[in-house]
Amino acid sequence: MKTVMLSLSFYCISGLLSSQTITIDSQVSMLALGDSYTIGESVNIQERWPHQFVDELKKLGITAGNPDYIAVTGWTTRNLIQGIGSMLDENKQYNLVSILIGVNNQYQGINIDSYEPDLRNIIDLALEIVDQDPARLFMLSIPDYAFTPFGNGNELISKEIDDYNAINLRIAEEYKIVYIDITPISREGLDKPSLVASDGLHPSADQYQQWVQAILPSLYLNSGLSSNVHPLPPDVLRIYPNPAGSVLYLDSRVSIDRIRIFDLRGALVSDLSVSNMPVSIDLSSLAPSIYSICAHSSEYSDQVFRRAFIISTD
Repeated sequence: MKTVMLSLSFYCISGLLSSQTITIDSQVSMLALGDSYTIGESVNIQERWPHQFVDELKKLGITAGNPDYIAVTGWTTRNLIQGIGSMLDENKQYNLVSILIGVNNQYQGINIDSYEPDLRNIIDLALEIVDQDPARLFMLSIPDYAFTPFGNGNELISKEIDDYNAINLRIAEEYKIVYIDITPISREGLDKPSLVASDGLHPSADQYQQWVQAILPSLYLNSGLSSNVHPLPPDVLRIYPNPAGSVLYLDSRVSIDRIRIFDLRGALVSDLSVSNMPVSIDLSSLAPSIYSICAHSSEYSDQVFRRAFIISTD
């Protein structure tokens, strides 16, 4: 299939974040691998997170068909391996594959030692689908169902989910696959019932939308590709100092209504409404690392402008 290659990286620092790059074509053909969290148990098909993600891509000017799925409620890693072998359409080409699997290994009490080799097998199979290009894969962390009425705050569940996520994060980093940590979002489920589906166990459409918003900062769109997402030229948005310490200042000659900050994994760490420029942003609770800003401007047709900054160790 002849394609036009587009590198979609949220970050502007060349060479530092190759493992945080998702490469897609101008026309997206997505395959979602997983279990009930992928097929959206208890929500309708358009509310599944892969469907919502593709809808967001369309809003950004990307041509994208509805995602295909190899995922079934209750599947373990071993089930997914078998499912890829029996359900994959060999005649169809995909240029974007997502992986979210493991909760049923934990729920069914399967020895965690089997998770790593199974997950490696799944990633290897996924790499075959995308012509051995790890930048065409991304992985989501396992959500924590302890923070649902079904889980009832069970701390053992949370600990075991953390153990599984430590493994999949390490493997994702080894394979240089973008890793999106959505577990903190899931852990708001008991405090925010709207994040849990009517079955009292699975995420709601609202939670899935938050997952999608956590994924989007991993994407950087060229201005020629999208009408509403652009990198801000330096004379339009100033962030200083960069590297920053405990405070970052932001100034703009356009109207900015909202500022969101994301960490390297795409997790939302700050969400601020603003009315006047310049604005100071308290970074004291954030660890030294590379972060990214989404600055929203309703004045310019809800444009979203993106910049990267560093919190230094000094």
